[in-house]
Amino acid sequence: VRRVPGARLVCRARWQGRAVYAKIFVGPRAARHARRDRRGVRWLQERGIVTPALLHEAQLPDGAGWVLLFEAIEGARNAEEHLASLGGDAQARLRLMEALVVVVARHHEAGLHQSDLYLKNFLIEGDRIHTLDGDGIRAGRSPLGPRRALRNLAQLLSKFDVEDEVHLPHLLQVYAKVRGWKTDARMLRRLVRAVWQHRHEVAQEYAMSKVLRSCTDVRVERRWNRFLAVARPEEDPGLHELLERPDDWLESPASRRLKTGNTCTVGVVATGARRVVIKRYNVKNFWHGLKIALRRSRAARSWCNAHLLRMYNIATARPLALVERRFGPVRRQTYFFAEWVDGPDVAECFADPSVSEELRRDLALRLAQLLHKLYLLGIEHGDLKADNLKIVDRQPWLLDLDALRQYRHARGAWYRRRHARDLRRFLQNWQGEPRIRAMLESALRRVYGPDTVLKQAGIEIIEERESTT
Repeated sequence: VRRVPGARLVCRARWQGRAVYAKIFVGPRAARHARRDRRGVRWLQERGIVTPALLHEAQLPDGAGWVLLFEAIEGARNAEEHLASLGGDAQARLRLMEALVVVVARHHEAGLHQSDLYLKNFLIEGDRIHTLDGDGIRAGRSPLGPRRALRNLAQLLSKFDVEDEVHLPHLLQVYAKVRGWKTDARMLRRLVRAVWQHRHEVAQEYAMSKVLRSCTDVRVERRWNRFLAVARPEEDPGLHELLERPDDWLESPASRRLKTGNTCTVGVVATGARRVVIKRYNVKNFWHGLKIALRRSRAARSWCNAHLLRMYNIATARPLALVERRFGPVRRQTYFFAEWVDGPDVAECFADPSVSEELRRDLALRLAQLLHKLYLLGIEHGDLKADNLKIVDRQPWLLDLDALRQYRHARGAWYRRRHARDLRRFLQNWQGEPRIRAMLESALRRVYGPDTVLKQAGIEIIEERESTT
């Protein structure tokens, strides 16, 4: 089910005729982590929090580690899977958020603090929610105070979509009712700030650091002349062959060339049933090579940014691998490998005569929602050309991520100017098509409301009634 290299395995298993989950702790801290997990489960049980029963524990042969066996709750799934199954059902999403907030409030009232508040650590069984992962549980003698409790609650709420933040005032009321608290504007401001800060820090740590070292999702190889990062779930012999000889594949007659430039060469190749985009970032000359030698490569930025967007549930090409040719610490050619996204770009969709006016309006709305989500997250794309936005199953996918960046202060004047520039570049794709541009501007006004960032982008803010059909 999960692997943390050198530390822990979680496996489905059968033991004495019953379904169980086995947590296998290995490495030099195995005994410590097993003991901490066991103690956390005991605290949950003693304080009336629903959690799967610990059935058995044992040391592995030759002292190689410890194993804890927990009952498997049949028919249940973790909160992250449950949330994904709800799709666009906003009311069902809100009910799940309310239920999880109530569970966390009960933790805090019982003096428990969960240091690892991920959605996967809650198991949904009908109306019952089981708390998992005793390793992250810390217990005190009294209920958690407001400062510590709100920071912990913010960890949970940051795992939901940024567009769900409109519910924060209501969710704070739900939490306060369990705790018997009265809320005020200051408490809400602290919660909102803590949610943003935690979401940003976790995303940056994962996407800008963790995916560049070996972890559950990524395998990394470091050699004197090469750096390799490859997505573990995507590894197969065909991909390995691409990684060993990317230039041969890119220059082969079977490669479909998408771009040939001084700094970047892009092609699509087929390996088995999979089509892969290879982006090679070239070194133009000695001075260009010197300029890029010691800083993070464009390929690495594409790799990290793809993981960043996927963390935020923004559709983008699946990142497969990153390869950097090196001379010690000095970077030379670098390569980014991603899954091919099969679909037309947005300009082609709007120009297609077979696309109805209703579908065009729906597409305009979905594009506006994507741009607004980037705005809420403080993300600048930097090159919103039409061919960097593809449409798959009526959903926009964002591509070409090497210039993308996320700002820490998403409401600051500097970021607002950058986002306005993104909006202007986006609308330039329809400079000569006033009807399509007007449709897009209308969708942006509908989604952004009276936000003055539209005015900065040259979009007139007007009062209008949008059709709901």
